[in-house]
Amino acid sequence: MKKIASVLLVMVMAASMAACSDSKKVESTKSSGGETTTAVTEGADDTTADNSEQAQGTVEVSMDISDNFVFKYKETEIRLGDKPDAVLSALGDAKNALDVPSCAHDGTDHVYTYDNIVLTVYSPADGSGDYISDVRVISDLVATPEGVEIGMEITRAREIYGEADKATDKQWFYKRGTSEMIITYENNKIVEIEYMIP
Repeated sequence: MKKIASVLLVMVMAASMAACSDSKKVESTKSSGGETTTAVTEGADDTTADNSEQAQGTVEVSMDISDNFVFKYKETEIRLGDKPDAVLSALGDAKNALDVPSCAHDGTDHVYTYDNIVLTVYSPADGSGDYISDVRVISDLVATPEGVEIGMEITRAREIYGEADKATDKQWFYKRGTSEMIITYENNKIVEIEYMIP
């Protein structure tokens, strides 16, 4: 059992490191009403981050999470982009908890591993407010609210969700609101389901 937990922890760390290739810098500020204002700077580095007035390619967008994906685990609804406190309280103690610097954003990822899912909460460096940024299904013992699960034929996902918004030879991407669901498959079988805020 400890070996499995160690392997899962290594996988989580590898996934976190994979996000390092993103050259965008994203800064978020939360407001009431389920909206987040996000500043995205293309190709940002430390010098442009220090002088936001001179940063090129900065765009202010409003992120409304009301249409985002909602995953349900142990009777708890987990909406992507939502504040994490009530969800973390309802889920109870995680098997493992890990804090890592976010490679994709300026802040920290708090990664919580439970029996069947891994939940990531992002904390912006500016202290503007934590939000749920990622939910990854790691077991065939749980399914999406619509009934898709690991081990299922990939064509079943199309029957339920329709054509993917984007597809590669290994993944289908479905967008909803400001979130997306990624279904990874091998040999026509689903091997991973992940919800995230890109």
